Amino acid sequence: MRAGGRGRGSGARGAAAVEFAIVLPVLLLVVLGAIDWGYYFFCREVVVNASREGARAGSVIPPGSDPRPDAQAAAENYLTRGALDVARATVTASEGTASVIVVIQYRTGSITGFLASVMPSSVVARAEMRR
Repeated sequence: MRAGGRGRGSGARGAAAVEFAIVLPVLLLVVLGAIDWGYYFFCREVVVNASREGARAGSVIPPGSDPRPDAQAAAENYLTRGALDVARATVTASEGTASVIVVIQYRTGSITGFLASVMPSSVVARAEMRR
């Protein structure tokens, strides 16, 4: 033992604590960023597929009938089955000259709150199918 009562490894423990303090913010940024961006991309895929499903449901309605209620209901049903909250979505179904158009805007944001200023606040998807 050295004079002063310190063991051999005490300097190494202090260096490891300093290195961990330097690496921790970068590690948190990567982990929390992966969670937030993963949730955003999940929401985007569900919203895009819901708009397609709504447009498809509206396009198979016979001519002379209003396809908008069926298109909107199909899109909202797909959002619910995709584990997204329909209350956070704005679903709009309309008729073109010979098509059905479904537009969905879904508010996303950050789950962790760590990247709230960087994350997109919503996902918008538009699908149009011929009747």
